[in-house]
Amino acid sequence: MKLQQLKYLKAIKDNNLNVSAASQSMFTTQPGVSKQVGLLEKELGVRIFERRGKNLSGVTPIGEQILEQVERMLALEQKIKALANEHLDPSVGTLNIYTTHTIARYLLPNSVSYFTQKYPNINFHLHPTLPLQTKGIISKGHSDFSIVAHDVGADNDLIVLPAYLWTLGLVVPDEHPLAHVRKPTLKQLAEYPILSYEPGSTGRRTQDEAFGRLGISPNYFMTVMDADVIKRYVQLGFGIGIVSTLAARDIENTGLTYINLDHLFEPSSAWICFSKDILLQNYMYDFLLSFSPHLTKILMESVLMQNSSEKVDKLFEGLELPVY
Repeated sequence: MKLQQLKYLKAIKDNNLNVSAASQSMFTTQPGVSKQVGLLEKELGVRIFERRGKNLSGVTPIGEQILEQVERMLALEQKIKALANEHLDPSVGTLNIYTTHTIARYLLPNSVSYFTQKYPNINFHLHPTLPLQTKGIISKGHSDFSIVAHDVGADNDLIVLPAYLWTLGLVVPDEHPLAHVRKPTLKQLAEYPILSYEPGSTGRRTQDEAFGRLGISPNYFMTVMDADVIKRYVQLGFGIGIVSTLAARDIENTGLTYINLDHLFEPSSAWICFSKDILLQNYMYDFLLSFSPHLTKILMESVLMQNSSEKVDKLFEGLELPVY
């Protein structure tokens, strides 16, 4: 069994069993990948993939178990490399941040500026992610962190830590009847078409629970995860917008009015997620602290020593989180 063969298996899985695409991602040839997979199956004495003609059509039950262990082994390989690299040169490395448009635009700039100035030799990458597409599918590479403002599905290989709390705000055209109402009621909001987040998202669920307690059925004219898109359609007169307060306040020269809704909706949680197998480098601790000041290195080291999510949760009991 060779490490490269395991990398081929993961590449095939990551490319939806398309061997041609997997070989391209590995900068090799399709026949070479197919040959190595065949040799590995022969060595193990089991079929990892189902086949239909020359194409792979599925993963066998034992193949699923093997692929699960393959991902663990390759993560360990990356962890070993990261450990060696930090020993050789602590100033060199990679940090991948997966997050939403709103977080990247309104919350990350200060941390990115601080980090890139302090660690100019660290490769820093921002990647987009959408809540409803990534729930339970958080990236878990050796240098990957996800910052999301939605609930994360259960995953035993993932550490999920509270990053901050976020609130909802209202945006309406300047000439709208609600523009001068300091504290609108839920009943008043429901009188107009609402543009807000998609069903199932945390922000939308917060709204649904509040309206539901009063037996109100609001008219959601448009649902989309991008707050800037919502604000644009509010500008065009399609209704009122309920979005993250961070985005709702950013209305200079837009012809929109922002109205605080803290009296109507409870804050929602945002999370920082990363693999349990990650080797936290000093620059990673530094980034976490710059984004979420409560995530000190001492607290993070305590988190990594826990063997259950329940014990991790206890470390955060009573801890005051920033609210945005």
